[in-house]
Amino acid sequence: MEFWNDWYPNLHEAFESPRVQTLHFFGSFWPHDAGFNRLKVEAPISDEVFKELQARGHNANRVRAQSISSCATAVLIDPASGNRIAGADPRRDCYAMAY
Repeated sequence: MEFWNDWYPNLHEAFESPRVQTLHFFGSFWPHDAGFNRLKVEAPISDEVFKELQARGHNANRVRAQSISSCATAVLIDPASGNRIAGADPRRDCYAMAY
């Protein structure tokens, strides 16, 4: 419920939020690059947050907006109505269904 007011009922808007990607997973598989303590930070994330990540010792690099892809999908149940609401990541071809 932390972000409820920001994106309810449109999950698609939640998936459009800027992202941070860690490259710390050495066991990652292709096409993911492994890199100790490296982060990709999308451009819409504020300079304040970006500088804080660097101050905490992260090797953070800026990337263009919406360049970190994934295929997130989600389904939520509206507690007031019981309706199911589905959303899918607009950055890739994926979809979500709820019934």
